[in-house]
Amino acid sequence: MVKSDVRSMRIVFLCTSSLDYPSPRGRWLPLARRLARDGHEPHLLMLHPTFDRLHVRQFDCDGVDCAYVGQMHVYGLPGERRHFGALELASVSLRGALALAQAALRLRPDVVHVAKPQPINGLAGILAARSGAAMYVDCDDYEAAANRFGGAWQRRVVAWWEDRLPRLARGVSVNTRFLYDRLQRLGVPEQRLRYVPNGVDLDRQTTPDARQVAALRAALGLTHNPTVVYLGAISAVAHGVRLLIDAFAILSKRLPAARLVVVGDGDDRPALMAYARARGLERMIIWAGRIPPEAALTWLAVGDCSVDPVHDTPAAAARSPLKIVESMAAGVPVVTGDVGDRREMIGDVAGLIVPSGDAQALADGIATLLTDPACRMRLAQGARLRAEVYNWNRLARTWQTLYQIGA
Repeated sequence: MVKSDVRSMRIVFLCTSSLDYPSPRGRWLPLARRLARDGHEPHLLMLHPTFDRLHVRQFDCDGVDCAYVGQMHVYGLPGERRHFGALELASVSLRGALALAQAALRLRPDVVHVAKPQPINGLAGILAARSGAAMYVDCDDYEAAANRFGGAWQRRVVAWWEDRLPRLARGVSVNTRFLYDRLQRLGVPEQRLRYVPNGVDLDRQTTPDARQVAALRAALGLTHNPTVVYLGAISAVAHGVRLLIDAFAILSKRLPAARLVVVGDGDDRPALMAYARARGLERMIIWAGRIPPEAALTWLAVGDCSVDPVHDTPAAAARSPLKIVESMAAGVPVVTGDVGDRREMIGDVAGLIVPSGDAQALADGIATLLTDPACRMRLAQGARLRAEVYNWNRLARTWQTLYQIGA
């Protein structure tokens, strides 16, 4: 175990979503686990999409105290969510912010780390920092450019917090170079910034068992089919699932035996399923739905390759796709677009980079991996090695230097 040279601290993360969502599950929880192993006392305070139905609201995750303290700003998990009206949203948001702040203050933290510069946890962070705790901010997305909002006023409110809260923080962690550069342009000094991309906990997530993968492929009826896996949010706004469907419609004419497994859920799933049916792909796409997070690598390993379909937008450039690092950890090569840090993430060894937003180019990249076993095997081996670069054990060392700023 590599010990940090920072004194032991009580660190509270303030999150506006639950462990059902990628950022808490794939970014802040593994970081907090690493902080716990290095002698710190991390706490993950979160809001939950069905807080009123929870039976267990506080629990331990490998030395990390996790607690749900209030209702999230939407009700229900992706795919079954209900959005609050304007007045109800304001009330729920204020109660959520106060619940996070009060829970943080009771812990008397040395550090408050606001997990996304958003109105709810941003306000909570400011209130909690009044106790004397140092406030830090983690930027892992560009919500104002990505989310679906009920009105222009909501976008403006989110944009205001994304632009201003990082400037109030002692230090800021970011997961992409796009966000690093953006915050510098907004006036955050470089010495207060740390670039920490999304990673994978290779102590917990190892190469999937070949027998389990073969059994899953057989259960899905994929024993003899070249297979592509998409794992992530089913969204037509924030993610390129429609682009992927268009690419697969092109691919199906060249490789009619190919199959696409779509793992995950989202508000746009019914519409995208209808879109796929209209393209004649109902027999070629398996909509697997939501899976347990610990099964992600096994599902990715079902594929001969995985795919991260992407358009060249600021929101896409601001993302460090968890699906890419998880696919590399599973030893599955990735096909993705040349946006943001994606070329840097996979290099020339873990997958193929194609022009973004181009269904034909995406189809061609997938076809290359499905029809060239030697290329696929070489990139699969490279993916496993490349995953080591994104091991949380390694990334957490950079993260912890953030807490030395101004200390």
